[in-house]
Amino acid sequence: MRRMARPPQITQESLAPLIRARGPVSATELAAALRVNRTTIARTLPDFGEELVTLGATRSTRYLLRRGIRNIGNRWPLFRIGEDGRAAEWAELEALHERSWRVNWASAAPEWAGIFTEENGLWNGFPFFLGDLRPQGFLGRLIAARISRLLLLPEDPRRWSDDDALVFLHSAGEDLPGNLVLGEDALRLALAGAADLPSGRVIREEDRETFYPTQAVEVSQNLPGSSAGGEQPKFLATLGTNDGGFRPVLVKFTAPIEQQTGRRWADLLAGEFHAHEVLAEAGLAVAGARLLDAGGRRFLEIPRFDRRGAAGRRGVVSLEAISAAAVGLARDWNSAVMELRQHGLIGDDSLATVRRLQAFGELIGNSDMHAGNLAFYLTDSLPLHITPSYDMLPMLWAPGPQGEIIQRRFAPAPPVPSLLEPWCAAAAMAEDFWQRMTADPRISPAFSAMAVEALDVVRRLRRHVG
Repeated sequence: MRRMARPPQITQESLAPLIRARGPVSATELAAALRVNRTTIARTLPDFGEELVTLGATRSTRYLLRRGIRNIGNRWPLFRIGEDGRAAEWAELEALHERSWRVNWASAAPEWAGIFTEENGLWNGFPFFLGDLRPQGFLGRLIAARISRLLLLPEDPRRWSDDDALVFLHSAGEDLPGNLVLGEDALRLALAGAADLPSGRVIREEDRETFYPTQAVEVSQNLPGSSAGGEQPKFLATLGTNDGGFRPVLVKFTAPIEQQTGRRWADLLAGEFHAHEVLAEAGLAVAGARLLDAGGRRFLEIPRFDRRGAAGRRGVVSLEAISAAAVGLARDWNSAVMELRQHGLIGDDSLATVRRLQAFGELIGNSDMHAGNLAFYLTDSLPLHITPSYDMLPMLWAPGPQGEIIQRRFAPAPPVPSLLEPWCAAAAMAEDFWQRMTADPRISPAFSAMAVEALDVVRRLRRHVG
């Protein structure tokens, strides 16, 4: 009697490489690749257990495999802390193979989600709202120096992979810009830190003149290597207000003013202070910036717009992150926001504001208006609205990479016709800015002379354009 041939056996080990490489993939496609029938595939799939991700239903079902990252698992809750300090689960993040990620929203997906991902929640690459939380700039280098050895990460955060960034967010992401916190452990630390704030980590107003210089020395000593060009040293602090409230601030500081480089940065911080004041009066920046000379250094104190009191937070996303994810990096602010406007991500009001800000920056010599220096509030609804302005200062006159003082020519260009209206509004603000600079006794004589020349340039340009 002739025996019937046994059906071929497909093991989990033989099936896994195909799903990793081709997913999301159907059972029919897997069967064709392995030259077996679909039933054979269906019998093997349950062997993957929690590792298997199933998308869709019936004949449209597709499969992927989750990917474990170190010893922290393959999926994590993502929380959002509101302005009232309360946390709510916003989504769940899953790590998949082939640099893919999946975001499962806790409730309705944000209105912008469909622009960046398919209906099944798959992301090709790290989601932009998390990638934006990688340590960056001066503060980022401080954070990376503090935790890199502990978490077995490269000391330079610019070398971090997406997996490295996730390990950081999961283990040390309790107090980052914006309002997102990944994982329950980081959330507990975030909530505990806010609850502990009244117990002694608040700086009293009368203590700023002693605390700030001490903190500046500590920060400078703990930063490995020299600061990259354009990275202004800074630290974060929470001040106690007279009414018993809390005022989270970012504090920039200079090297000792007796040094040539420190003196120039002192002038630039005064410039940032005046730019901030002019913008705040126009409703484009947070009011309340303060300049303080103490301990032989200059400090610029700026209220944080992503924090509310002791525990409240607001979501933010940089132009750099959202533009790269939606349209690719653009040449300048204006071209980038035009692309975002075409995709429905921002509205006409934000577009007009950005045009005004870029013109103002050009007219005060801000040569460092990169995409990381502009941001939007990250909410679930569209359009997204621009945050208050920040990092607006006359960087044209910043010291060179080795601290050298370089004479540079200030020659802002007149506007093209389509940008005439926001340019004229910005030019009036820029003239106000340069008038304040020339009248400020805290400005050095050398920089004050340059401010007089810059004021004349802006006035002549306004007459020419008008």
